[in-house]
Amino acid sequence: MTERPSESGDVSDGRTEGPRLGVAAVVLAAGAGVRFAGERHKLLCEVGGVPLVRRAVDSALAADLDETIVVMGAVDLLEVLPEEVTVLHNEAWEQGQATSLAAAVGYAGSRGHRAVVFGCGDQPGVPAEAWAAVGSADCDLAVGDFGGARRPPVRIGAALWSHLPLTGDEGGRVLMRRRPELVRAIPCEGNPDDIDTLEDLRKWN
Repeated sequence: MTERPSESGDVSDGRTEGPRLGVAAVVLAAGAGVRFAGERHKLLCEVGGVPLVRRAVDSALAADLDETIVVMGAVDLLEVLPEEVTVLHNEAWEQGQATSLAAAVGYAGSRGHRAVVFGCGDQPGVPAEAWAAVGSADCDLAVGDFGGARRPPVRIGAALWSHLPLTGDEGGRVLMRRRPELVRAIPCEGNPDDIDTLEDLRKWN
């Protein structure tokens, strides 16, 4: 895993230096998107004139959590990401989404954050209000509830980070299955559907 440096050589996050005991937003954007049969990676395709991943990142930023982290891997997204975010390069992305979440919580721990709220870079309809609502939940495990559908964003407190899988395509879902008594569903507005195929993309445009 590598991080995007600032001109001074430190991690560029657009905020003041030093650790903060806060909540970090994490946009997972490292996968190859193998079901998407387009000419370029799906995260670089536009929804409403904006790159898909940028829509997700802008919503996370607008939630005004303490730091916004983007984990990328299969494709370079730097050209479409705002300078305010911290970018982590997950070199183990082929081993599944869990590796990206593990990279994010490892970094968040080094910064002193007490929780992360993660969502996916291919969810263009999750608004900032959903990120903020889940982020402000006073618990270690919370998930967005979109009209009965439990979907990211998901908040995971630091006390649970060591219980996350290190490989595979599941992260927060593993915790929610193993510890259902800890899960708090947070009512959210918006559309949590993700974009996996060209047909999915056409529905948004």
